[in-house]
Amino acid sequence: MKYTRLDVGLRIGGVYTNRWGDGQSSDYVVTDIEDDQLLPSIHLRRLSDGWEMDVVGTGLYQTPQGVSLQWAYSKHGYFGKDRPQKEAQGWK
Repeated sequence: MKYTRLDVGLRIGGVYTNRWGDGQSSDYVVTDIEDDQLLPSIHLRRLSDGWEMDVVGTGLYQTPQGVSLQWAYSKHGYFGKDRPQKEAQGWK
């Protein structure tokens, strides 16, 4: 099945699911949208472990696994200060 881009805008504070592989997924919250650049980027924070990154070429797509947040590439990834403690153990 070809992925079909949905005509739905992302919003700050919105939570979206990135789906891949065989039933795997992660939920991300949009924390910022920088659309004043040549290539607009969206800042995401993964809810499970606090990983943050800027993504470019972002959109919601209909996939075989359901609606999924997809992007062309990411940059500036890091674990944010709000990272859940249970995930942070062992990462120093």
